[in-house]
Amino acid sequence: MLVDADDGFTDWIDITNELAAGAKQLKVGELLKPDSLTLFDAMVAVQVMDPRLDMGMLTAEDKAEIALWDFNKRLTLTDTLWIIDRMFSCEMTLHNSAALLQTIYTCNYFTVDENMVPRAAIGNKSEEACGNPARDLVLYPLLIAVGACCARVWREYQNDNLYPDEDVHSGVVVPRFFTEYSLRDVHSLLEGAREYLQEVIAGEEDAETQKRAAGVLVEQIGIRDGWLRVLEDLSAETLAEDPGALRRGMERLRSLAALHKRYVEGSGREAAESALATPVRGVFDSKCMRKYPTLSPVRPRELLTRDEAHAAFARMLDDTAQVDELLGIESVERMIHFFLRFSRRSPTPVPFVRSLVMSAFATNGRVQLAQQSAAGLVRRAVSELGGSYVWATLETARGAAGIDARERADAFCTEAAGLLVCWLKSLCQNPPRQRRIALKSIGGWDALQADGEQLDMAVFALANPQQPPEAAADPETNVFALSSWAYHMKLLAMETALLAGVRLKVYLDYEFAQVFCYAAQVFDAHQAHMERVARVAALQPSTRQSPQMQMQTLPWTARAVESGECLAQIERWHVLAGAQKDLATALWLVSHVSGRLGVFRAPWEQRTTRLALEISRQQQQSSRDMLDAQRARFALRFRAFAQLGSPAPPSFAGWLATSAQLDSHALGDLLLHAGNVAGEAKALLERSRRAAASGPAHALDEWDACFRPLYFVVLANAVALTKLRKRAPALTQMPQPLRISGDQALRYRSQAVEAALARQTGTEGGDHSNGSSQGNGSNQQSQPRTKSERRRRKGTGRQDQTNASAAAAAGVAQRWLDDAARLTKSEVKIAWSCTPSKHPDWPVFSFQ
Repeated sequence: MLVDADDGFTDWIDITNELAAGAKQLKVGELLKPDSLTLFDAMVAVQVMDPRLDMGMLTAEDKAEIALWDFNKRLTLTDTLWIIDRMFSCEMTLHNSAALLQTIYTCNYFTVDENMVPRAAIGNKSEEACGNPARDLVLYPLLIAVGACCARVWREYQNDNLYPDEDVHSGVVVPRFFTEYSLRDVHSLLEGAREYLQEVIAGEEDAETQKRAAGVLVEQIGIRDGWLRVLEDLSAETLAEDPGALRRGMERLRSLAALHKRYVEGSGREAAESALATPVRGVFDSKCMRKYPTLSPVRPRELLTRDEAHAAFARMLDDTAQVDELLGIESVERMIHFFLRFSRRSPTPVPFVRSLVMSAFATNGRVQLAQQSAAGLVRRAVSELGGSYVWATLETARGAAGIDARERADAFCTEAAGLLVCWLKSLCQNPPRQRRIALKSIGGWDALQADGEQLDMAVFALANPQQPPEAAADPETNVFALSSWAYHMKLLAMETALLAGVRLKVYLDYEFAQVFCYAAQVFDAHQAHMERVARVAALQPSTRQSPQMQMQTLPWTARAVESGECLAQIERWHVLAGAQKDLATALWLVSHVSGRLGVFRAPWEQRTTRLALEISRQQQQSSRDMLDAQRARFALRFRAFAQLGSPAPPSFAGWLATSAQLDSHALGDLLLHAGNVAGEAKALLERSRRAAASGPAHALDEWDACFRPLYFVVLANAVALTKLRKRAPALTQMPQPLRISGDQALRYRSQAVEAALARQTGTEGGDHSNGSSQGNGSNQQSQPRTKSERRRRKGTGRQDQTNASAAAAAGVAQRWLDDAARLTKSEVKIAWSCTPSKHPDWPVFSFQ
């Protein structure tokens, strides 16, 4: 290295040796720099995206580990078992949104130089070629199978069902072992490995530990072979050519799940407990990303343990098995409930499974299950809500009006199909993305509803030419099938978006009352809508679709919707909306009480600074004006609903008025009423189940698909509120803090805030300096000499009385707050939590 000696760029000095000598004296982490080197210079010296900034520095331990790597080492079967177990952990970590550089590529056998791979020896049992049988006959066939599985997973990601920056780590796939072996070659190599291991088990030369390892590896080969076949059957390419492969893949999946369960509970557990696998040092390089400077830089990631990896694989198989339900779906209603249940699975299925479900359902606007246009789903969905007459009317309509109506109906179905498929597939995204897409789709459904109203009136005029024009606009005469279905879907999207915020914990404590209040209004609108649809649909004549119309729909949609089936489905939606309305109302009341008792608090109420107390005082004075920040947050929280005509969008003024009505009731009465409302929701669902039990054989399955997750949440909340009611059978027996009204609770909390502010400013009890004598005779007041002085003395007395009253009121308020705190921590401890395994969108309150 040369440096300029005189700043004139004419005299240069070689400092290479000095630099090397100085660098040797530096310890790890030390930096030698001149004073002129700034932070800016240091940052721009290496680009921010350079992998060396993120890959991690090689420590002495890393270098020692890397030095132990020996590709030509003769492996034993116990060595191979350890490497395969570690690779399985890498693969399962990869499925949890990790990168190839963090997982698969850390195995040196997988990424060794191309010229070192013994391709001629892989799978070759001849003595001349096979000098390292455990490596060439077992390890490499399994690694190649791992690469084949990863290739099919990566191919599924190329369907663009997911968002790369959120679920899948973007990067380039090195083709090693991913594409160079055909599926037939991979299965052949696995079969050869199985045969070799069977020979080891049957032979007498190998040690007992090697035979046991061979037995475990045979089971792992079976699991790998089965998983690879499942991936091939469920791939989008296979389903496009052979839709029947879905059923075959599901059968193989069930067999694979049983095989994996036997392995985990049998030989796999025994091998782990006996430490059968032998660790091989140097095989895995956790900082291998330095070898790939052109790929996106990533930091090393901790791998799942062996037990965690097998638990993750079992969950992945179980999540994938949900696709089997799609094969038995025969209504759009069941399809919607399937995707809603899938979206609530906990933990959230891995990205690959979610993409697989989306591809199995629909790709490129076509439903893969039957290779038909998604518009058929819309026709069926409208028919299920009492709109069968629409398609019969359009088919038989003649003249310019009929042609125009059919064209508009086709356009409606095309647009609706896009919204429907997009929304259903969005339920397979990660939870935050589900909520964002639901919020965005609301506007589309609202516009579609408006278009549908005009088309509904045109269809009504074609079907009832004898009716006066005004009858077409009468909601008690016209079903408005198209717009009613669009309104129904809009309400479902609104409900999904509102409740997803609970699961994602995007609401602050004090916002729960607002959210549940508006959710109750939405569910109430949904229930009223279903009542109107049921009432008008019952008056419509039963119609059947002609063969020509059936050809445009899916196979299971070709079956005409009978009148009884249509009304039964409408009734299920009606019950679902009613039960959720009651549950939201109960949770709204409990949230309101929790806020007044101080269990739910705004962020500024959790601090004691003067500014925070001032903000809290403004927030408490809701009768005059609410905090601007809270008003703005309310507008932001519900901005997606602000432009809707129906149901009515929430307003801050309306929320204040509603809260004021609740404030006039005792807090205990609100809790008791919440228990009654939750009990009504429970009774409604139970009546619905009894009716299903007395109906057709499939009615109970329909009930389970629609109501089981919700019933658990309703039951848990109803039981908790019932226990509270039993503890306080009469209002007079309730603890004192529950007997006061919300207004009193609010006033007490405001007075406590005022007292805290006075203490912070040193003015508690008022300023007593005016009019009082100083010194030792302060207890003896001098006589006032003038009228103005007498008036001043009189005013000072009133001020003293006011200050004393304020102090007394603050004391009462503080005693109430202390009682409320003891109440909510001991006697009636209010807590809430979501139960992801049952229904993650609804909280369960507990009163201990």
